[in-house]
Amino acid sequence: MRPWDPARGRYSDRSRALTKRLPAQPVALPLYQHRRTRLLGLDFDARHHGREAVEGDVRQCLVWIGECGGRAISDRSTSGGRHVIVPLPIGTVLTKAEVEPIVHLLAERLVTLDITPMCNDLTGSLTPPGSRCKQGGFRQLDGTLDAATDALVVRSELGFVGRLVELLGGARIRPTVGSARAFTTARAACTSRAVQTSAPSVSQSRASQTAPLWEGTGDNARLRTEYRRRTAMPATVTAFAVHGVAPPDQRWRARNGRLDRSAARQSVLAAAVLQGMSLTDVQAQFPAAGGSWNGLAGAYLRYGRGAAAALRRDWGSACRWASTNVPKFLSLAHKRSEHTGGWWGEDRVRAKTQTRWLATAIAWVDAQWPGSPRRANVLAVLQALAYASVVGGEIVAGVPVVELGGRSLSLMAGSMPETTVWQVLRDIRDVPGAPLLRVRRGAGLLADRYALVTARVDGHRPQPSLTQTKLARVEPVHPAWSILGNHHRRLYEVIVHQGIIKPSDALAAAHMSRSTGYNTIATLATAGLITHTRGTLRSGPTSLDDIASAHALHHARIERIACHHQQRKIWASWLTARFSTPSLTEPAENPALTEPWEAQDTENYIASVLATGPPTFP
Repeated sequence: MRPWDPARGRYSDRSRALTKRLPAQPVALPLYQHRRTRLLGLDFDARHHGREAVEGDVRQCLVWIGECGGRAISDRSTSGGRHVIVPLPIGTVLTKAEVEPIVHLLAERLVTLDITPMCNDLTGSLTPPGSRCKQGGFRQLDGTLDAATDALVVRSELGFVGRLVELLGGARIRPTVGSARAFTTARAACTSRAVQTSAPSVSQSRASQTAPLWEGTGDNARLRTEYRRRTAMPATVTAFAVHGVAPPDQRWRARNGRLDRSAARQSVLAAAVLQGMSLTDVQAQFPAAGGSWNGLAGAYLRYGRGAAAALRRDWGSACRWASTNVPKFLSLAHKRSEHTGGWWGEDRVRAKTQTRWLATAIAWVDAQWPGSPRRANVLAVLQALAYASVVGGEIVAGVPVVELGGRSLSLMAGSMPETTVWQVLRDIRDVPGAPLLRVRRGAGLLADRYALVTARVDGHRPQPSLTQTKLARVEPVHPAWSILGNHHRRLYEVIVHQGIIKPSDALAAAHMSRSTGYNTIATLATAGLITHTRGTLRSGPTSLDDIASAHALHHARIERIACHHQQRKIWASWLTARFSTPSLTEPAENPALTEPWEAQDTENYIASVLATGPPTFP
């Protein structure tokens, strides 16, 4: 939480740990975690337009949210300002680049909305219901506490974000840096482009990324029957298409207060796509072809002879938007990526050497850094090295040897930041008796080469305890720990994998102090990973896969792999140009095939490439 600093007239830049007691001063809670958000936090300010304007904007905003399947929590301050908090659907997380177009669309229509908190993924925050107000008093929750809790638990319906953009006529939003990067990621991740979806959203499953959404080609391309909307086109959209009448809620209002015909046109076309219409069907609805869509036809009159080209451009934008959002509209089940871990059969036999090494390394770490906060990251990197040695290393004179870069290792270490991995490797190498020996320094396209040697403490090999031996699991670190914190992982594994149910025994086995251990128990219990009742610890109803799914970590992993892939290509190209020597370049990618509804998506493809930008290297 960020406390209010009255001397500076703003919230402090230094955050504090959230307390169980109500703070004595106003505090704001962060909207972003790891620069991603699972909430839309809307701040309506009464300073410039007054309380009545705020009340009107909030009423209209809540109506739109409800129409799109969203759930909202609202409160009000003593000054007349109000907050609306919308929990995003389960499995949906957004970056700032994905949030900004949405809040800008809302701000164009709701004059009292302040978009500053949602446009700052570093310190953006809102004061929650019940917090103290700067002017005195407390923020009052609208409705009951049970209803607010229910909204946070059940969350909004899948497809809420896409529906909201459709309602506001924002289907023509151009890719920002973040969305363009996701667009490039999707092209690299999907191997078949004959019939496929476009850029996947953060909540789409792997299955829906490759699902055939379209049938037909060119002007006759349309959504397949199973993906079409079953209900009729919304009445407000139909009214504009037929009569050119704007709805009274001003959802398509431009900054100058007039009707934004571009947004209205896009809403009609997006609705037509969802109804299963093709471009040919839309053209048949124009008066020139005997149709009744006089309003939509009139919206294109300003283009004169270029009206047909403008319609085709808008139709392509609507189709790209539909490819991203249609699977979410239908609430397709999110297929969790299995994370079973462990090795069986021949792989398990091969892993015995690495398991013994890892058990000894854990004992060495416990002796080298007892109670140190760096211990958790060191153990994660060592476990990732053991796993990498099994799947891609070799055994030389009985010693496992692995050659792997820090980027790949960061994925195996639970999506740990690459810079943290490199720092951990440097720290371990510098310690006498370390279980790592760098036998060759990386150069060019070659990574550092490590031998997994036996650790030594004061010249002697440490003897791992039974608990330390059981903790030696040769598998990737689960990415959910990037959300929960690696320092909680060891106690979780002691409880769940080893079945130690008494808190004092679990803390001793995990080599944790009493205060640190009970904080970890509280964190794990809050997340649902364990239960703590009557002095007994048990496995909880929530799994690590559930947490990874809720935070869309699979999508984040895809983006990260694509970023690594591009960094390696640029590095290889630079080496070739600098030293004029052959390099082990990546295999050529398949050329981007065309989408079903258009001949070539040149504009968005170039935008996505330019927006990605060069990577930074350590």
